[in-house]
Amino acid sequence: MRKAFTLIELVVAVALLAMMISFASLIFDMSIDTHRTAMASAEIMQKLQAITGQLNADFKGHVWNPRGSIFFGTEESEIDGGLVIVRSDCIVFFTKGDFQSTEQYPYVKSGNGEGLKTVSGNVAGVFYGLADANATDPREKVLVRRQTILTSDADLKDLDLDQAGEYYRSSLSELIVDGSFDIDKMMEVRPLDINVPNDLVTYMAEGVDDFTIQFAEWNGLDKLEWLPKKDESEFDKYKVISSNAFKFTFTLYDSKGVLEDGKTFTHIVYLGD
Repeated sequence: MRKAFTLIELVVAVALLAMMISFASLIFDMSIDTHRTAMASAEIMQKLQAITGQLNADFKGHVWNPRGSIFFGTEESEIDGGLVIVRSDCIVFFTKGDFQSTEQYPYVKSGNGEGLKTVSGNVAGVFYGLADANATDPREKVLVRRQTILTSDADLKDLDLDQAGEYYRSSLSELIVDGSFDIDKMMEVRPLDINVPNDLVTYMAEGVDDFTIQFAEWNGLDKLEWLPKKDESEFDKYKVISSNAFKFTFTLYDSKGVLEDGKTFTHIVYLGD
């Protein structure tokens, strides 16, 4: 007689095999989800480091005079299938550093007609804000950083700030004395076109939403307040600001939408006494 599997043994073996395959599939799916989550988190952390690192570098040379300006605004975002009102603030301030234009601009050569040169300077006005891309999807919103170099190079042609150029023909001292400089031109939120070189270099990070700027105000000796409040809707009284600390709060999203709610971060910049 030859020994063989009984029907019961065969059914049990098949059931065990099915359980093993099911567990293996579950573990595989969990591993894939964990990997995707890890990659999404790494992408978000890269964006965070880029944003906070650039903010720290720009504010390191912060100039108090002339003072910058903050605009507090709101816009819509599509979250959980509905439109939600979020903050869309922007800021302009002046800072010292080693600045160079990303392209060359026309200038007058002495006795030799016109040429092209890279514009450089030690002071620039810096703008941070969300691009006006009319996007409601948080993953498509772009945080831009735009710099306007101050230069006293008389050979350079005047550059219209309406064109979002990279330089303004004036020194810092002239800017302080001359009240004709319109800082609102630097504050304008302009459409972003990545096919335009001047726009492409302002592309700070994609997937940035609810960009909120607050400034510190000390009431009394011990009480610190961050203004305006996150849920305020009227901001007019805060247009003229003098503070030595700023809080930036924003939500970052990964490009593939793995982390549906994104991750919210707060970064505080302290300018000293």
